[in-house]
Amino acid sequence: MRMTHIFSALMVATTIGATAAITGPATVQAQAAKTSLAAFPKSIRGTWYHYEENNGYYYKTVTIGAKTMTVKNYFDAFGKKKAKWTGTLHTTKDQENFREGWSNKKLHWTSAKNVKDGYTKVVAYGMFMTNGGGTYKVIHKTYKGKSVKVLYNKAVVKNWGKQLADHYYQTKAQAKFFNPVGALHK
Repeated sequence: MRMTHIFSALMVATTIGATAAITGPATVQAQAAKTSLAAFPKSIRGTWYHYEENNGYYYKTVTIGAKTMTVKNYFDAFGKKKAKWTGTLHTTKDQENFREGWSNKKLHWTSAKNVKDGYTKVVAYGMFMTNGGGTYKVIHKTYKGKSVKVLYNKAVVKNWGKQLADHYYQTKAQAKFFNPVGALHK
């Protein structure tokens, strides 16, 4: 009787192990194949403002919809101020290769995927794209005694070992209040 129980337990363990070995990699491959999002998360949607100084003070605006992202008053990779860029969300299996290459058809493409700690990584397509790219998460700050939502874009710039990040606010007044000198946040 004991030998039967031991044999049965051994068969169950072997079957579970074999099933895990067979289904494990297939599950990982299925998850890896679906890396980008079909819509921006609701938590980061809306119009967000950033107050900045770069040869004068100005507001940078990011508007995120379900499938579009519009950036106003941003600087490109060459330091030139641009008025407006709108990107349309596209799904992709490999977000890092998504921005390689150059095509007029794809100049207004962007992709987004969920990454660790609740962040959403946004990549604009094309070489040297700086319009709206980053790793975003909504955090909260206290403004005039109330908790307000803040769109946090982490590690935008690494400057002499310090990581600087952008914060976007729901109103222009909040943006100026939290960043009166227009500098990037530490």
